[in-house]
Amino acid sequence: MNDIWQFFISVSDGFRAALGSVNPLPILVVAIAIGLLQKRPEKYALKAAAALVLVLAFNIFLPVVSGGRPAWADIQHIESVAQYFLLYVFAYGMIGVLGSMKSLMNVQAKKA
Repeated sequence: MNDIWQFFISVSDGFRAALGSVNPLPILVVAIAIGLLQKRPEKYALKAAAALVLVLAFNIFLPVVSGGRPAWADIQHIESVAQYFLLYVFAYGMIGVLGSMKSLMNVQAKKA
């Protein structure tokens, strides 16, 4: 019984650390761009995954520009997985909200 509590405590600590160190600005910028440029509001999950891959590739290969080595994230830590999940949720939400707003504005424009 003690092992399960230890597991939940470590998961809780990982999520707490992930919330403290997540940087949502790059994913929100990319998600806003995708949300505004999408023609039809559909397949939000796929678009959010594409935004996440784009931001992660940028973060991984940014040190290569200045002559360094790629900064690969360690996906064995719960903090990294939680950060990726949070960034995916941010992207999905932003793309969904902007898609709904665009379709609502198109309906209002057709009525006028």
